[in-house]
Formats: sequence, structure tokens, C-alpha cells
Amino acid sequence: MQRPRLRIVQSDCVLANFEENLARHVRHIENAIEGGLDAIAFPELSLTGYNVQDAAQDIAMHIDDPALDPLRELSKKISIICGGIELSDEYGVYNSAFFFEDGHAQSAHRKIYLPTYGMFEELRYFSAGQEIETVTSRRLGRIGIAICEDFWHVSVPYLLAHQGAKLLFVLMSSPLRLSPGAGEPVIVQQWQTIMNTYAFLFSSYVASVNRTGNEDSFTFWGKSSVTGPDGMSVGSAAMFREEHLDVTIDYQNVKQARLHSSHFLDEDLRLFASELNDVMVWRPQG
Repeated sequence: MQRPRLRIVQSDCVLANFEENLARHVRHIENAIEGGLDAIAFPELSLTGYNVQDAAQDIAMHIDDPALDPLRELSKKISIICGGIELSDEYGVYNSAFFFEDGHAQSAHRKIYLPTYGMFEELRYFSAGQEIETVTSRRLGRIGIAICEDFWHVSVPYLLAHQGAKLLFVLMSSPLRLSPGAGEPVIVQQWQTIMNTYAFLFSSYVASVNRTGNEDSFTFWGKSSVTGPDGMSVGSAAMFREEHLDVTIDYQNVKQARLHSSHFLDEDLRLFASELNDVMVWRPQG
């Protein structure tokens, strides 16, 4: 049974500067290769920065763009997950997760739920993804990748888990939101609750990869983490500081969690699908 070593890079990036961000990725990846890691993951939009606004169309690139060749080449030695702005074959612009392995690149996920409320305005600049699919990795096994707000909608991790993903990634650029009271900010507590809950309910590993740094009025808080299939923390990074977190993903723990409690395996998907159809008839979209 696989026991891949995963590095989460809790990094800052330079807004709308692909070349500098790519160079930072390459340095982190080369360091991870030297350390014998099997896979490395970066935050949401790690190649471009978050608050790109109208520049999104100018810096969007197709997954086959030669500018990504350095990552393709490095992926012969380590599997790579990172965030970028994707230009589709139809010229749609997406907030995407890219996956590189064995010299090949693929668009692993296009963000589905684009927040356009409060401080957020993603729907002005990006098209919404329309698919939820797992990725089969030689080094990591079957994985699922979501992007930030997608994890606030249980349907995304639910479907990824039931498609066979035993390791769920959520790439994030989550900014701090001021809240009254002392202690850990509410948004940090909410995210950790989400991670722990999904890990336990789906008897799977959950890895959150959040960025740090500042962009305009955005302050990103970091505290990336990995939660085990029992819902308990495997490890977490600090708040507000660039650093990396190394963990071993032991799929034997998924096996033990599911043997101990079969609540995930007992999920009645046919019943769920039938009832969901009834709900959609009763409450149509729009």
C-alpha cells in the first residue's frame, strides 16, 4: 500500500508576474526533489497571484503552453499540483488547478463556485468549471482536487470521494476577514472545521494548501494543514508565514478508518440520486 511523501508549500507570490512565480515554483520543487519527496502542492493561483482582475485574460495560458515546460520537465522526478489561470480550447478563462506528472500536464480542476460577494468578484473575470473528476496519479494514487470556495459546497468533496479519491486537496487563497473577539479568527476556525469534518465523513485524507502574503486589501493567513481519515490533524503550518509542511500519506490509515466504521461505504448513492432528482423538480435552478 502506498505511503507517498507530500510537501505542501505555503507560499506568497507576485501579482500578475508569471515569470517570477514560476521561478519560485522551480526553486521549491528542486528543493523537494533533493529531499526525496514524491509530490508537492502549491496554493490557488500560485502562478499568477489572486487579485488579477482584468489581467486574467492577458495572462491566461493553455495547459499545453511551452511556458509550463519547466514544470513538465521537473514532474519526471516529482508530482506537482499548482494553481494558474487557464485558457481553454474554447477560449474560456478559468481559475484552475494544474497537475504535472511524468512529463505530462493536465488541467485537473476548474473552480466551480466563484465567490462574487463582499470582497470577492471572481465571476467578473472567470468562467465557472462544469466538471468534478478525480485524477489518477502514479505517485499519489486516486486524488481529488478542489479550489477554495468549492469546499464550502459539500457536493464537490462528496463526489470526489465517491469517485475513489482517498486524498482530497483544496488549493486556497483565503484572506483574513476581521471578526470581533480575541483568539483565532473565525474564518480560520471555520476552515479547520470543514477539513476535519470531510476527512472524518469520507474516511479520507484532506490537505489544505493556503497562501500567505498581501495583495491590495487582501491578507492571506496560511495555516495549511493535513487531516487524517479519522478527522484528526496530521500536521499544520503557521499563520502568516511562508513555510512548507512535509507529511507521509499512509493509505493504511484509510483502510483502518473504513474497517473501523463503514459510514462512508454505507452511503446509498442510488437513494441520494433519486431524491436529488425529486429536489431538482421541486426547486428548479434559477
